[in-house]
Amino acid sequence: MNKLPFLIFISLIFIGLSCDKIDAPYTTTGGNNNLTSDTVRKVLLEDFTGHRCTNCPTAHKIAADLHQLYGDQLIIVAIHAGYFANPQNPPYDYDYRTTEGTSLFNFFGAQSTPIGMVNRTKQTNGGFLIDKGAFATEVSKQIDSLSIKPDLYIYLNPTFNQADSTLSLDTEVTFLKNMPTGKYNLCIMITESGMISPQYNNNPSIGSEPEILDYEHKHVLRGMVSPTFGDEILDGLPSLNQPIVKNYASYKFGSDWKPENCEIVAFVYYADGPKINQIIQAQEVSVK
Repeated sequence: MNKLPFLIFISLIFIGLSCDKIDAPYTTTGGNNNLTSDTVRKVLLEDFTGHRCTNCPTAHKIAADLHQLYGDQLIIVAIHAGYFANPQNPPYDYDYRTTEGTSLFNFFGAQSTPIGMVNRTKQTNGGFLIDKGAFATEVSKQIDSLSIKPDLYIYLNPTFNQADSTLSLDTEVTFLKNMPTGKYNLCIMITESGMISPQYNNNPSIGSEPEILDYEHKHVLRGMVSPTFGDEILDGLPSLNQPIVKNYASYKFGSDWKPENCEIVAFVYYADGPKINQIIQAQEVSVK
């Protein structure tokens, strides 16, 4: 089935609107067991956004529609950063920003929101950012136009300690295809959905204008277990079917985070070479 016409239709509508269980009940393991049957190509859509950005709900809707179309092959991270993410007086006093998100916003040259990246793929203009009207086309390029079998597989095994609200995570990265010699980095993000707070909005088909007071913020970047630009897991020639293990221990959750609403988003990208910054594969599992 060719999804591209439908995706282009979505784009045309919105284009131009930019601006193992251990010692229970103290610990539990993640809910989405990503077994080998889950070994398919997955794409990451990073959406720079802000709660005072009037055009951002439209971008959220485009991302949601794409997720409905592609299912678990599309992973979304909403990064609150930039001017329109700055907290102000109530009811816009909650701060969704993160140090890592702001660093990414600045590193990739974002000037305003909404704007995003799909697998951090370099565009013809030399940059990585795309308008929300191009989300559909870029996601289609990465999913429909490439082999469903990914170049590598990411296994995630989380354990959450309820007693002290810390996360430990075992990861394995296995290369499934011949890949070039180079540096490969692993990034680990934590996102949260189900947060209700106001959002500016100028799209009446989505909700009230000029603001939606009970807006549900989804896929919000809450922090990173790895450094902002990841941990180097390989500098050299990848070996086929030989897992690279990287473990993280005792990552502390924020006091107001709800682990049951949180996801772990992991991805591996080229850290040098002609495809520098481009994401090769992503994975997502529930914290609990």
